[in-house]
Amino acid sequence: MPLTSSILALRLYLQHENTMKLPLLFAILTMTTALSAQNLKISPTIEQQLKELDEIVENKASYHAEREKQAAQLKQQAKSAQGQRRVNLLKEIFDLYSHFQVDSAQIYLDMLENMPEVKQEPALVALTQIAQAEIQTVAGLYADAENALNSVDPTLITPERQDLRLYYYRTRRTLSGWMAHYSQFEKVKKQWEQKVCRFRDSLISIDPNPITCNVVRADKANAEGKPAEALKFLLPLTKGMDSNLPDPYVCFTLAEAYNALGIQENTLSYLIKTAKADLQQGTTEYMALPWLAQLLFEAGQVERAYVYLLCAMEDANFCNASLRSIEASSVFPIIDRQYKQTTHEQHQRERILLYVMAGLLVVVLLIVVLLIRQMRKLHQLRKKQTETNKNLEETNRAMQQTMEKLNQTNETLQQTYAALRLTDKMKEEYIARYLDQCRTYIEEMEKNRKDCLRMLKQHQIEELYRTLKSEQHIQDEQEKFLIDFDTSFLTLFPNFIRQFNELLKPEERIVTKYENQLTTEMRVFALIRLGVKDTQKIAHFLNFSIATVYNYRSKMRNRALGNPADFEARVAEL
Repeated sequence: MPLTSSILALRLYLQHENTMKLPLLFAILTMTTALSAQNLKISPTIEQQLKELDEIVENKASYHAEREKQAAQLKQQAKSAQGQRRVNLLKEIFDLYSHFQVDSAQIYLDMLENMPEVKQEPALVALTQIAQAEIQTVAGLYADAENALNSVDPTLITPERQDLRLYYYRTRRTLSGWMAHYSQFEKVKKQWEQKVCRFRDSLISIDPNPITCNVVRADKANAEGKPAEALKFLLPLTKGMDSNLPDPYVCFTLAEAYNALGIQENTLSYLIKTAKADLQQGTTEYMALPWLAQLLFEAGQVERAYVYLLCAMEDANFCNASLRSIEASSVFPIIDRQYKQTTHEQHQRERILLYVMAGLLVVVLLIVVLLIRQMRKLHQLRKKQTETNKNLEETNRAMQQTMEKLNQTNETLQQTYAALRLTDKMKEEYIARYLDQCRTYIEEMEKNRKDCLRMLKQHQIEELYRTLKSEQHIQDEQEKFLIDFDTSFLTLFPNFIRQFNELLKPEERIVTKYENQLTTEMRVFALIRLGVKDTQKIAHFLNFSIATVYNYRSKMRNRALGNPADFEARVAEL
């Protein structure tokens, strides 16, 4: 019949090893902590790890509840289980409570001992005897634990029962460690220390697991003052370790080795990892957190040390690990006194700060009163200023309106002035042209008179008749008149042709036959640009019929861009 699984044996082993180390811990602390903590500094990395541990300590109830939940599930299964299955379930429940709550562990161990299947199996009887010694060791009942181990049949501790054999020697080693620590006589103390060495060597010789065996070798190296050798055994084990839930025994043994070497950073780091693993597993009987609390106290972090040590004492009382509670209590008064002193000083500072703040509040109130008065004055001034600004705005608005009217009047005057200038220019141009044309006509008339007189004198009556009858001379003069008109007009309005075409649709635009010469249609609208809008006058000026002029005007309006009715008005503005 199997005793326990290898995993269960390994976990029990780790727990027993930690239990044995607690009495040695405080002996180490008395010799090394004061020296190592004198220059102890908390690095940012360690501070971050401590913050994570703070959160775990604050939420430790959830980890306890998780372990209780696991136990409750096993209890429910054990109620209906029979035979070997019930034996296995009771062993699992005992394992959950052995380092969590000793009283509950004792209840289920008693139930296990009374099982017929256990009474009939000597190996199971031996297992319950060793388990009894284990929880009695945790509770500090060392004499009872020794009696329980002495009652184990030595013939059962054989290589064939490897798990039982390892369990027996680990429990023996744990108990021997406690007895050596609490022995008052040097001779007895040495005898128990020799037993510790012997049981440790036995474990090294019989443990087939290289991992747990190296852990024991490292523990032996630490005990012999060879921490560097201990690191050689332990550091390879950290490579495959789960960073979220590391092995507490490996980490604690590493902390011991680094503490012996004086490497403070690593000592704190592995103590924090051990404490985190203990709390996350729901263990209430541990030693890393009290040691860490004392180091932090020496480093000046009194409040955090107080919280950690209080947590350790609460868990030790909950577990009913009386000696662990006593050892924590031996350090607690010092930290508690310092914590209270620090708290008192903090309260004094807070009171002083409160008085200062009250004084500042009074000053602030006075300033507020003065500000309110000033604000009222400013409000009145702003009100007056607003009224003044309003009046100024109205005045400014009136001035702007006046300026706009003046600007409009000015623009009108400028337009009128420009029109007058253009009119004057037109008058000057056309007066000059008119005088020149009159002189030209007088000369032409004088020439015609002389030609007629010559033909009369020479009796060239037929030729004179043909000359007077022919209209060619009138047509030539009309053509000259129009060309002269075009020249005069384009001199006054050089861009008229381009601007006139821009008023027409792209496909309707006029291309002049000769440069600087208007077409017939353009002459009609050139006269409109000069202000001659009467159709009869335009027809008389250009020697056209009224109907012809009307047709020109209608056709061009239809060819215009935009509204045809506005075409002539836009031409007049070119």
